[in-house]
Amino acid sequence: MKISRVIILMMENRSFDHLLGYSKVKGLETIPDAQTVPLDPQQPSGGTKVINPDGLDECVDDPLHGFDNIANQINGGAMDGWLKESSNEGRDLDNPISMFTPETAPIINTLAEEFAVFDHWYCSVPSSTDPNRAYAMSGTSNAMVTNFNGTLWSQQSHIDWLNERNVTAGGYYQDDLWALGYFEDYHKFENANRIKELDSFYTDLKSGDLPAYTWLQPRSSVHDDKLPSWQHPDARVSVGEELIKEVYEAIRADPWWNETLFVITYDEHGGYYDHVKPPASVSPDGIDADNGFKFDSLGIRVPTLAISPWTAKGVVYNGGEPASNEFDHASLIRTTNEIFGLSGFMTARDEWSKSFAGVLTDVFRDDTPATLPEVYGLDKFERAAEVEYQKSKEINEHIEGQILMFCKMHYSDSFKEDEICEAAKSERAHVNQDLATKWIMKEQTKMMKRQGRAL
Repeated sequence: MKISRVIILMMENRSFDHLLGYSKVKGLETIPDAQTVPLDPQQPSGGTKVINPDGLDECVDDPLHGFDNIANQINGGAMDGWLKESSNEGRDLDNPISMFTPETAPIINTLAEEFAVFDHWYCSVPSSTDPNRAYAMSGTSNAMVTNFNGTLWSQQSHIDWLNERNVTAGGYYQDDLWALGYFEDYHKFENANRIKELDSFYTDLKSGDLPAYTWLQPRSSVHDDKLPSWQHPDARVSVGEELIKEVYEAIRADPWWNETLFVITYDEHGGYYDHVKPPASVSPDGIDADNGFKFDSLGIRVPTLAISPWTAKGVVYNGGEPASNEFDHASLIRTTNEIFGLSGFMTARDEWSKSFAGVLTDVFRDDTPATLPEVYGLDKFERAAEVEYQKSKEINEHIEGQILMFCKMHYSDSFKEDEICEAAKSERAHVNQDLATKWIMKEQTKMMKRQGRAL
């Protein structure tokens, strides 16, 4: 068995129970039968709600998933604070406890049945998107527990770490540069030269020019007539499933499939219920967050799959080394480095996190599906209406973050730290998001040309 390519697709804001809680995979720790959540944990007689299989393709609101919200949801490990927290903040009570089934989320569930699935993989921080993406991409959030504020991340990225060691590494983004622009070292030539739009992923896949390590990033906002695919609660799960299906089928059809490990995971739980208490962990660098958090606890479980012709079918993988530790997003770093025979660790966290290299067997499977089920999403008329609806919605904080970076670079004289510039406030903020990505890439191209090279 030889793996020469590792491809990682990180989707957005869904808990394990939310997408795989009704999975048919044998041995998977799914939602207990007739599981209930109290309306108020402090008032046992105040009533409960039953976890239900009625997850909405597009949610009525964005469930709470900031650091303090999550602490209240976890409630000291009782995992019963979701409804009380939602009530306190005036959010819908059914949304965070409404789950998907193999029928309503067929792609992620089919892949779990066909390949290896983890039921004790946790996000790295009990907090929001960007700290968790930082852990997956660098082994630390550099003491950050809030989302990107326009200041580029100074810690070394895994892409840079790999390229320094002559393991080609890069990323592909679907219209939104997003976290593939957040690290300072992504602007180095050898890294920036390997950060491209997702269309190039399919081209490079066919030509054999894909890096050894590839990070894939979904679309986080509407672009022209294309809907967001990241599966954030303000976007449709079905559109994200279309992306997962498209990427899998392209990888499966490629001649290099026999040497590929494809990992699908989610950055964090997005405010959705999960019944498993997050375990303790270790700080990556001994630096506490501004709020005093010591990074000694993992976040809530998220769906994670290891896909390869070298994994067993429908296996629930809980092995890995060190056996006493846990799987979290830093496991992506540890496992990738092990597969490519690299010694050393980026931080104390990826040193602590379990490797899942053992999920790969010595038995090649010739029964892996070439195609996945159809996704029954929107027809062309519904899709056109959804595009206009998405354009009319208030811009979310992740898009604000990218526009912050754009404003800081483009309007540096007038930009003020932690303030949103006028571009992010405008009615055409989604258009500005598109322009921000194009402008950043144009500036990188100019920088390379000044160095006598070209992207």
